[in-house]
Amino acid sequence: MLLRRGLTALLGVPVVITAVWFGPPWITIMAAVAAIAGVREAYRLFALRFSDHDSDTSAALPLLLGGTWGVALVLAGEVAGSPQDFGVAAAAIILAGAIVGALWMIAMWRNDRAVAAAAWLSVTPVYIGGGLGCAVALRGMESESLWSSLAVTAENGIAATADEIGLWWLLMGILVVYAADTGAYTVGRLIGRHRMAPSISPGKTWEGAAGGMIASVVAGALLGRFTLLGLEVWQGVAIGVILGIVSPAGDLLESKLKRMADVKDSGNLFPGHGGMLDRIDSLLPSFIAVYVLAVYHSVAT
Repeated sequence: MLLRRGLTALLGVPVVITAVWFGPPWITIMAAVAAIAGVREAYRLFALRFSDHDSDTSAALPLLLGGTWGVALVLAGEVAGSPQDFGVAAAAIILAGAIVGALWMIAMWRNDRAVAAAAWLSVTPVYIGGGLGCAVALRGMESESLWSSLAVTAENGIAATADEIGLWWLLMGILVVYAADTGAYTVGRLIGRHRMAPSISPGKTWEGAAGGMIASVVAGALLGRFTLLGLEVWQGVAIGVILGIVSPAGDLLESKLKRMADVKDSGNLFPGHGGMLDRIDSLLPSFIAVYVLAVYHSVAT
């Protein structure tokens, strides 16, 4: 198991970083694939949770709707020219998806738990597609060559411009979450004694959470200060604290869904790592938080 996890990470992490580095269309394709896989796994969890009710959420039509909904939000992140455009496009997509989903529920749903089914059908693609759409929108802020900007920075000592800042915000979000996960796992394995939420995620401890928070704060401070972001140390620390909270919250949310469905992993897409949701559960709320912080920072400065 450990060997499979290591090999999968060794192959997967460079693919993710490369797609982020080169930007569209690679990051958009990767995010769209992740959205479809994530929605499919979430709908499967619902079907397992309510299998006694012969749920239709695993059928082709709701999966097509949810997958299209999630991908549309990802594409909105690429084509939007500004945060305002992204907000308007996302709102329109959410409204259209809600209308289509309501029509499907009225025409096709014949079992009980209609409220739970409607919520799962609609919230899942909005959450997954919206989080990935924020990542794509954030990366879309970069347009000029990174290598040329690095050369200019090295020569003139200037900070990153708005044309390239999105790449570094996105990398910061990803790397801080990775640091938090690594810190939590390492400290939890070494000295973890007090369980945080045994009924949801038995392996998580308060000691591990503290280790993850420390790693998140340190990574945020270092990346904010010593990359082209050029943030103050306190700003990087604040970002580390925020991501140190929302990252494990996303993980616990997905763990709760898996416990409801009585499964260990959301899927088996990645050997040793589980499904797509198992890989992006911490990143989804973090992408949303980083996008909001980046937009606020750009407006404030």
